[in-house]
Amino acid sequence: MNTMKKICISIFTVCLLASCNSVKVHSWMDPQFEGRTIGKTMVLGVAESDSISRQYEALFVERLAELGVEAKSLHALVQKTDPVSEEALVAALKEHGYDSILVTRQLSETERQQAVTTGHYPSHYGGYYGYYSHAYSLSYNTATVQSFMEFELETNLYDVKTEKLVWTGRKIVYDDRSDLTNMKGIIKGVVKDLEKKGLL
Repeated sequence: MNTMKKICISIFTVCLLASCNSVKVHSWMDPQFEGRTIGKTMVLGVAESDSISRQYEALFVERLAELGVEAKSLHALVQKTDPVSEEALVAALKEHGYDSILVTRQLSETERQQAVTTGHYPSHYGGYYGYYSHAYSLSYNTATVQSFMEFELETNLYDVKTEKLVWTGRKIVYDDRSDLTNMKGIIKGVVKDLEKKGLL
């Protein structure tokens, strides 16, 4: 396979992954909270790994700070690794004057498969005559099946004062090769939707 064909296949694969990891978040917002921002916010990431939770929270807090939002990671406030009780969490939020809390958790993890076709590509990648001579003879040699993991995550925004759900959003990410890529994708999608809803 020549270099141009390899490049085309690489671009095709990258585009598929990019479309899977788009910033689109399917969300709902309580209309009673229109016209207000999230204010001082606590960020909580619920994960099996304590290090993943801490990293996610730190990244989200950093992004909110860039937007001028006062935010803090729950793990920065509570050093212990044991789950915090609901009573202790509510008390801490109100004691430190938080307006909102953002909670992200994983809903599902599913293995998916995708067929990727490789082989002959139109010869116009190499010159105009090649395209003319091969325009009606495009064929494919091989089709490989690639496995990937699909992760569905949910982020909920609660109002501390009323303890009611203000906003909720779900996003699917597919890149199981990098936790960091997934976390950044989730944060980007959530922030974009919160901005759209006027909460940031």
